[in-house]
Amino acid sequence: MRKLSVYVETSVWSQAFAEDAPEIRKATERFFDEAREGGYDLFVSDVVMDEIARASEEKAESLRGLVAEFDPVLLELDEESTLLAIEFLRIGAVPPSKVDDARHVAVALTHDLDALVSWNYRHLVNVKRRELFHQVAVMNGYYKPLQIVTPPEVSDVAQ
Repeated sequence: MRKLSVYVETSVWSQAFAEDAPEIRKATERFFDEAREGGYDLFVSDVVMDEIARASEEKAESLRGLVAEFDPVLLELDEESTLLAIEFLRIGAVPPSKVDDARHVAVALTHDLDALVSWNYRHLVNVKRRELFHQVAVMNGYYKPLQIVTPPEVSDVAQ
C-alpha cells in the first residue's frame, strides 16, 4: 500500500507546542509519531514557512526546528497555485482576509496530494468549506478530491 502524501498546514506544527490544549497536543504528537514511523510522506509550502516566520522569535525557532526534524518536501506557491487560491477567495470558500488558508489548499491540490491536515476548523476542516474547495477545484480541472482532515483523521484516510 502506498503512503499518503500529506500537506501539513501551520496549525498542526503549532499545536505540537500547545500547552493550553493538551488533548490537541497529544493528538498532534500521535500524528507526528506515525509520520516518524514512515506512515506518510509529508509536505509543506513556502506559505507554511512564511507563517512560521511571522511567529514570535522563540516560537518560530521551535517551529522551524520541528519542521527540520521531519524534513518535509517544500512546495512552492507557484502561479498555478496562486490562481487557484484566487478562485477560492472569489467564490468565498474562505473569507478575503484568509488568503494563506486559500493558498494552503491550492498548493496541496495543484501538487496532487492526498490530504491536507489542519486544526483550523473555522476555515479549512469543516463540511461547508471542504465542499466549496472541492467545487472550485473541479471547476478548475482538479478532479482528485483533497481530503481536508485533522491529525486524528489521517489514520482513517490511510486505511
